[in-house]
Amino acid sequence: MSSTRLKLRTIPKFLASIFAGTGTAVRKDGLATYVDLDFASLIALTFYDPSAQQVAVRSTADGSYGTVTVSQLIASSQTQQIKTSAGAVNVAANDGLIAINKTVGAATTVNLPAASSKVGPVKISDWKGDAGTNPITIAVVGSDKLNGNLTSWTIASDGGSVVLTPLNDGSGYAV
Repeated sequence: MSSTRLKLRTIPKFLASIFAGTGTAVRKDGLATYVDLDFASLIALTFYDPSAQQVAVRSTADGSYGTVTVSQLIASSQTQQIKTSAGAVNVAANDGLIAINKTVGAATTVNLPAASSKVGPVKISDWKGDAGTNPITIAVVGSDKLNGNLTSWTIASDGGSVVLTPLNDGSGYAV
């Protein structure tokens, strides 16, 4: 019994067209087609609400993807400083709370980082409750301003606190 063989040469067919939306680009490399993020086509936001803007994140635990708001990212990345020793306090870019609680009362200078590098707001608090006697002076750097025209802000009442929010344009902080 003889068998007949049939040999066909075919070219496999894939999607005829792939379309990319804003922020994505399609490129071909031989037979491979890639869909990439196209950062050049994204526009800078002149204003954004961190509670309404989302970013994609990947879990290292199980490899899944999800979204979180910018506010959630900021809140989870901020640190705290509790100042108990003598001397000035230098606020780090990711500090969210500075509690002044010196064991020996003394005036304190708090130096803010450039607003353009600050991640989220920072609250500065007279935790010891003696700012009426030992004021806490908050100073900006470079050309940064507080509320548009001030170069320093003083907490001078016992238990006082202030929240400073960096402006999106990097020009300083709103009190």
